[in-house]
Order: sequence, then C-alpha cells, then structure tokens
Amino acid sequence: MQIRFWFLLLCCHFSFLSAQSPSKPNAVEIYRDLKGLNFLGTVLYVAAHPDDENTRLISYFSNKVHAQTYYLALTRGDGGQNLLGSDLKEALGLIRTQELLKARSIDGGQQRFTRAIDFGYSKSPEETLNIWNKDSILHDMVWTIRNIKPDVIINRFDHRTPGTTHGHHTASAMLSLEAFDLAKQIQINLKTN
Repeated sequence: MQIRFWFLLLCCHFSFLSAQSPSKPNAVEIYRDLKGLNFLGTVLYVAAHPDDENTRLISYFSNKVHAQTYYLALTRGDGGQNLLGSDLKEALGLIRTQELLKARSIDGGQQRFTRAIDFGYSKSPEETLNIWNKDSILHDMVWTIRNIKPDVIINRFDHRTPGTTHGHHTASAMLSLEAFDLAKQIQINLKTN
C-alpha cells in the first residue's frame, strides 16, 4: 500500500513537470498582430466545397491587408471522390473538414460551414436546391453574415451562369446573394422595431 502511494506521488510529480507552457509569440507574430490593429475590415469568401477556396486570396486578405478573413464552405466535401484512401461520405467529410481547418491555420483565415450535404455531382442549381434543405442553409448563411458582419463578400462562382459548372457551385453563389438580402432585411426590421 505504501509503495503504491509513493508511486502515485512520483507519477503526479512528473506529470506536473511535463505540463505544457503557454506559447510565446515571436517578434514576427507580434508585429503582424500589431499591423492588424490598424485595419478593421472583414472579408467573407463563399463557395460550395472544401476544395473551392482560393487560399492565395484568403492569405492575401489575412496577411497583407490584415482583414479578418473567413471562408464559408457550404458543404464539407463528403460527396466527393477520394483518390488517396478508402474513406467516403461522412468519413471523407471529416478528413476534408480537418484539411480546411489546417489550411486556415496556415493562411490566417477562419473557417465556417453550413449544413449542406455534398451529395455528389449535380447538373444544375435547381437540382441542388431540390435536394438541399434550402431554408436551413440560408439560415446558416444569414447567421454567418449577421455574426461576422463582412465588409466584402466574395462568391467563388457566378450566380448568373447556371449549367456552366457543377450545380452546387452555382447554387452557392445564388444562396449567397439571397442570404445577403435576408441579412440586410433582418437588420432593417430590427432597427424599425
């Protein structure tokens, strides 16, 4: 019994020694953070899938302009193909979610998602919107816009050219415009009440 007590005490002692200390930013990180205090802009980049983002643009706005930069991916990429492994559907969505979070930790942006399910290739935005729960996705998008209050919203795809790309792509741009209008209406209604 006494040996077990001393063993536990010794283990506790060594666990305190190996505890993590808080990270200390280096001079470059401190300088970058200080530069960011001089700019108060916010950018929201919207697209359909995890592989649709323009990381160079996100990095430019985050690191050069010092804007708070967000990427809103409507899906998590769970309907895509996986050339590197056997993971599909939800497992693939988890992998792609982690990839996006890691990418944002590198390019300085912040990641957001909606509840849209990537169900594979879609020929048109109408087909996409018939399968997606449009109201819940619009809710997620309006919530994102109202919470981050972007000064600029960038759509990766053109809402005016259905049929020239994947239906999810065009639908993401169409929903982005609708979400912007709804967020604006909610703001007006809140001010008048």
